[in-house]
Amino acid sequence: MTKHIALLGGTFDPIHIGHLRMAVELRLAGFDEVRLIPNSVPPHREQPKASAEQRLAMVKLACEQLDKQGINHIIADDIELKREQPSYSIATLELLKKQLPANTALSWVIGDDAWHSIHSWHRINEFLGLANLVIINRGHENQFSVDTLQGEWLKQHATELDNLLECTNGKLIRLNWRLLDVSATYLRSLLAQGQGAQLLTPDVVLNYIAEHQLYQLD
Repeated sequence: MTKHIALLGGTFDPIHIGHLRMAVELRLAGFDEVRLIPNSVPPHREQPKASAEQRLAMVKLACEQLDKQGINHIIADDIELKREQPSYSIATLELLKKQLPANTALSWVIGDDAWHSIHSWHRINEFLGLANLVIINRGHENQFSVDTLQGEWLKQHATELDNLLECTNGKLIRLNWRLLDVSATYLRSLLAQGQGAQLLTPDVVLNYIAEHQLYQLD
């Protein structure tokens, strides 16, 4: 029987309830497991404030908290932190394919902002040969002409969730989920100013941030 894993990458600097709510929704949607994958060297954005080890530790704490609450099979994966090269998604997929059993299906999860620029991703034409793609639209869907990569993929690979969960790769879905609109930038600004960040990230993560004096004003 095929095990279908959803992969959610990001800097997680720090992890917050928006990330966790998305992971929970993916489990509820039918994915057998959700892996949260902190970037080591994100190629498309500024470098994180916290170290790779600290960001991984916070993700692990958040996942452990979910497990204690009965929400299991949401785990932290350090696969990108073991490489010094930029954290290209295609390289991560190739490595996971080597590590995981042959009956494992992978789906990469992105937001609509990443979907808008996905044509610029490293070796993007090889992507759907290794995985499916799940796009989370936050209340709106951008339209793309047929001569764009996005337009071509929508025409050739778009499907419904039930069908994607039966396929190991090559499918694409767009889900209109109105998830919690929280950003790590906003959370870091609150922490830097010493303002209350309760309910925006689990208390175990807030305790870790306080213990390690992260995100303070320079």
